[in-house]
Order: sequence, then structure tokens, then C-alpha cells
Amino acid sequence: MKPYSIDLRERIVNAVENGSSIRKVAERFAVGKNFVQKLITQKRTKGHIVPGKQGGTATSPVMEHKAQLLAIYKSKPDATLKEYCELLADKTELWVSEATMCRTFQKLDLPIKKTFRSSQALSERVQLLRKDYWEEVRDVKLEDLVFLDEMGILLGLTRANARAAPGERAYDFKPFYRGKKVSVIGAITSSKVLAVMTMDDSMNAKAFEVYISHFLVPQLWPGAVVVMDNLPAHKVTAIAPLIEAVGARVVYLSPYSPEFNPIEHWWSQLKAFLRQFSPKTSATVDVLIATAMDLIDSEHLRNWFAHCCYCPS
Repeated sequence: MKPYSIDLRERIVNAVENGSSIRKVAERFAVGKNFVQKLITQKRTKGHIVPGKQGGTATSPVMEHKAQLLAIYKSKPDATLKEYCELLADKTELWVSEATMCRTFQKLDLPIKKTFRSSQALSERVQLLRKDYWEEVRDVKLEDLVFLDEMGILLGLTRANARAAPGERAYDFKPFYRGKKVSVIGAITSSKVLAVMTMDDSMNAKAFEVYISHFLVPQLWPGAVVVMDNLPAHKVTAIAPLIEAVGARVVYLSPYSPEFNPIEHWWSQLKAFLRQFSPKTSATVDVLIATAMDLIDSEHLRNWFAHCCYCPS
């Protein structure tokens, strides 16, 4: 809405100064009594009746204490909004609502996220094994690294979240499959998905040997380094010779170190893709995974490798 013109403002002020009451002036010029009162007050205090600047974004009072809030967030990154409000009030005596605190975190680009890792990763034994792993792969060329892993997909996988109006809930029906799942075994390089195999139920040593001999080995090359975790099925006697027969070799990931495996990022993206379609049969899962492989972005693969510290330099 545009502000009233200077001409109208002058006539309103003149009418009041000539003895008319605020109520009669408001009725005469079809404006609110509060507007007339504010206009008179502005003329008396500021000496003019020019309208002020309209629009703009209101500044959150919390932003005036940005440094204190960031210090609180760093000391307690998993606090609730209510706890942040109380902690900020203790530091600054400023009380704000949870909604205001939520908007402030959005402005500061601090979304909710948390990654759990095993406490075993902090032990001295595992720390030494993690160091040994990096010593072993340090001089391997980026294009020679092949990362292998498995994941399970429950049939009927559905979207976890939905939107609803305030005071209402969004409901859905979750398919019941008595724990039926599809196991996916895959391997990636920094440029492509190398080989994928799916199977009903859980993966075992025999199935893993089939994957290595029929799917992975034909895609390997001399100098390739296949990195896999320490599952017993990965360490059966037949696995390493199959890989070494084509001039490649096996390196086992240090225990409790999923953050060193870039394929974990693809699994996350793949599950998000599958949730859009809620596959109810293993055949549908196969079709969707094949589609996802056609849509894979090589830039994503490079970024996932870099995020796990496998950089070209």
C-alpha cells in the first residue's frame, strides 16, 4: 500500500490546527483516527509530515547477540530450540520464542543434522589401524581406487516426512512385509558405478563370491585397488585370488570407519531415490537401481571422494 500523499497530509494537519477534532478530521478525509494522531505527533516532534520508508526486513533481536549464540551453539550443538532460548536468556537476559530462535538458525544457515559414529573409533587400537589404512592408500592414484560395500533395502520403503497444516497430522499407511528386504552389493570409482548386484534376503560368503567373480572382476584392471570393509564374507579364501588374478589387489578399510568409504554417500542418495517410488517387489527395486545408475552424476562421485579425503592432489 502506498503512503498518503503530502497534499492530503497537509490538509489533515491544517484542519486539526484550525480547531477541528481528530474524530471529525478522520471522518472528513476517510482515514483512521490513529493515523491523524500519529501525523500530528510527527509534525510536533520531527517538524515535518514526510512518510517514512516502507518495507524492508525486520531484524531479529537475537542477531544483536550473534556472537553469544554461536558460542552456545558450538558448546551444545544438539540442544533443542527451547534450551537455546533458555541458554541465550542466561547469557544476555533476552527472552525470545522458539519460532524466533528457529528463524535465526535458518538465517545463520545452521540446519539440523547429526551423524553417529561408533565410540570404538576413539580407541587407540582403531586410531592406529586408521592411520595404517591411510599409509596403505596414500600413494594410490585416485582413478585406481574402487570402493565396495553392501546395503539392505526394505520392501515398501516410503517417504519419511510430509507437510500438514498447523494442528493437523499427515498420515500414511506403511506396507507390511515381515522384514522382507533386498540386499545390494556395489562398487564405485571416482568416475562411475562399476558393478552392482541385488539379491533377496541377506548377503553371505557364497553370494559375495558370485558378485566378485561374475560382476566385479570383469570390470577391474591392472593396478586397481579394491577397498572393502572387514566383514567375514569379504575375507573368505577365494576372494583375494580372484581379484589379484587380473592384476588388482585388495585393501581392507580400517574398522569403524564408514566415513572413509565414498559409496556410503551413493547409498544415501539411492535410498532417497527409492523412497519416491516405494518399491514393493525385488523386480521393481532392480528397475529403479538400473534407472539410478543411468542418472548418476560423475561430479557427485568426485565430490563424494573428495569429501572422504581422496583428493587428486
